[in-house]
Parts: sequence; C-alpha cells; structure tokens
Amino acid sequence: MGHLPVGVIDAGSNTVLGVVFRWDGEKESYRCFSLKDSLTVHAGLIRYVEAGRMTEEGLSVLSDALGQIRAFFAGKGVKTAAAFATASLRGVGNFADAAAVAARYGFSLSLLSGEEEAQCDFAGMLQEMGWLEASGGPRFPESGVGLDLGGGSGQLLGFTSRSETGLQDFGSFPIGCLKLKRQFVSGDGTSPTDAELQAVKAFTVGQMEALSTVRLIAPASPPAFFAMGGTVKAVVRLFDTLRLPTSRPDSPGRTILRLEDLNRGIRYFRSEEGRALIQRQEPGRKETLVTGLAVLSAICGRLYAPELTVLQAGVREGYVIRHLNP
Repeated sequence: MGHLPVGVIDAGSNTVLGVVFRWDGEKESYRCFSLKDSLTVHAGLIRYVEAGRMTEEGLSVLSDALGQIRAFFAGKGVKTAAAFATASLRGVGNFADAAAVAARYGFSLSLLSGEEEAQCDFAGMLQEMGWLEASGGPRFPESGVGLDLGGGSGQLLGFTSRSETGLQDFGSFPIGCLKLKRQFVSGDGTSPTDAELQAVKAFTVGQMEALSTVRLIAPASPPAFFAMGGTVKAVVRLFDTLRLPTSRPDSPGRTILRLEDLNRGIRYFRSEEGRALIQRQEPGRKETLVTGLAVLSAICGRLYAPELTVLQAGVREGYVIRHLNP
C-alpha cells in the first residue's frame, strides 16, 4: 500500500460514503484533507431490509452507490480501497449477496460488529482530540460520553481516561435517525407531531439505560458529551446558516451545540420556513433531521448535559487507524 492514497467505503443505513485518505507525513497517519475527497450517496439501505434480508431492490441500490464511488475513487487516483458495513447490514441473512455486489466492483466488503464499530469511533475521537490540542486548539476532558449517531443505530461510548485509550462502557443501540423515523414518525418525516417526537425521545432514553455509565450519572455532575456522524454535522451547517451559536467564547475552535438550541431547532425545522431551508441546504437529510435532533435532545437531557461537542472524526477515521495505517 505504501503511502499512496487509500479509499474507505462506509456502507451505512442512511448513506454510503466513499472517502479518500491521504498520507500526512507530519502526523504520520492517513487523513482526509478536504470535503472534495468524499462522496456521499443517500442510499437509505435500511429501507430495503425486510424479514431480516436485504431485498433485490436494496442490492441494486447498493450496486449503484458502489458504482458511483468506484468512479469517484478512480478520478482521485485511488488504487487501494477498503469497504465496511455497520447497522445497515448487521444481522441480515443475505450479507453474502451484498458482499458479492461489492466484489463486482473490486471491493471486499467486511461487516463491523457493534464492538468493533465502537472501538473505531473511540480511536477516531481520540485522534481528533489529540490533533486539535497539539495545534493549540481547545483542551478536552479526560472522561466523557461519546455518541456516533447513524441512520440505523447509535453507538454510545463511556470513557474515563483518554491516555489509557480504553472504553469503560459501550453499546450499539437501535436509535439511528432513519430507523426511528420509520418506527415512530408518519409521513415523510419533515413534520413529526409532538407525540411522535416524545415517542422517539422516550425510546432513546429507554435504550440508554442499558449502559452502566448512563445509569450512574447524577444531575450535579454531568459528563462531557461528544457527538459524531452525518446528522450532527448537518445540524451544525444549518445552525451556522441560521447564525445560531455553535461555539463558546471560552472555548474557541470547539464546535458546541447547546440543548436549548437543539430544542429550538426541533420547533423551527418543522415550520414551512425550516423545511424549505433543509430542502435547499441538506436535501438528503430532510426525512431524518428533525428525528435526529430529537435523539440528540433526549440524550443531552438524560445525561443532564447542557451542551454537546461536535467531532468531525468517527468510525471511518478510526477504521483507518485500526486497519489501514502502516
């Protein structure tokens, strides 16, 4: 492999992403330098899982997404690529069919377990925190709770020491935005009722109780809360457009989403004006964005956390660290 650029494909429940990682000699690691080095296909694979199997239509959608990404990689000079799937294909009875589709494009598709996905998330988190601190950016706490919010699942991570790089507690829960939209929200997802959003929040909080880290949290000592994933990044972009605060004066360079703004966002993005903004700026998220905001709000509330810190790194960066870095 040497230090040639490598491609990583993340076949998730809502999106299939192809990302080009290039070697950074100073940091002695592969990293994605630019948004132009990534391609997002809003495939919604989880919609095509029926009775524990991916339908033929779903396999066709996957094929189309991988074809687009193969062409994208070719244009970027990528010769070596790795592909993995998470909640979108975890547990489906015909994963071999999906792997065969990937093989037709020259990709070997692996399936990450919930534990391996959590470990990749954590590795990506630690790398980003370390790089930001080394460049004179914000200082991060040694302990906290992390969330990787996807379309089909959410990985919750509890950690007590960044230096020991060990997870105290972790779990993969069925609280992904697209999964919960399909389960609790009627229509196209752009205008959920108060009752539907309350159902989303109650289900999310109920799932969290399986994590011992969450059960031990007291109102007087909320943990630092970190969030990753495409929905969280889309919220930041929309909040920037609305000029809602996404940082704090005492922590420059650190992207913050406040609980009160998440709740304001839930109200605004159900309005005609809010729906129009999503359609213009984040059309691939229009079905799931409000549901995702409800999940983030519910988790903040259960952790007694007044805000969350957004991280850009996640499972793909962690996968590179654990599987592709020389």
